[in-house]
Amino acid sequence: MLKNIFKTLDKWIAEENKARRTDGALEIDKAEFRVLGQTALLESQLELHLIATQDVDAYVKAQQEVYKKLDELLKAEGKHLDPDWRQIWMPEETEYDELYTGKLVTALIAKPEYVLISKALKAPKKNRALIVEYLASGASKKFEVLAEKYKVDLEQFL
Repeated sequence: MLKNIFKTLDKWIAEENKARRTDGALEIDKAEFRVLGQTALLESQLELHLIATQDVDAYVKAQQEVYKKLDELLKAEGKHLDPDWRQIWMPEETEYDELYTGKLVTALIAKPEYVLISKALKAPKKNRALIVEYLASGASKKFEVLAEKYKVDLEQFL
């Protein structure tokens, strides 16, 4: 779903820029989105029991009109951009996979280990069932290294 939304957004910016060139107005800059949180986990299709969410957490590097258009496109799918995206904590070394790359829009998605460590560290009670299930399924070495680095007490989930 998200990939198609970003593709639509890319086309919208291109059309807007075409009209702006005709009018002699400033063009919209390229935009970048880094999808995080529950949405990143859902999009990565992990074999975990995930609760669907309406909030789309993403770090945003885009002009306000692009942000608004993306939120409009998400609302058409019953979702919306989390307005508190600036408060989301992710490990500084978070790695991302490409979700969509167009002419004017790039969308990346955080790798699951980084999202899960963020959830385990910042909201362990809220995410307990998810972390327990992940640990039981065999947590990756990367997750274990991150847990040690960020001093996440994995014992609390056992």
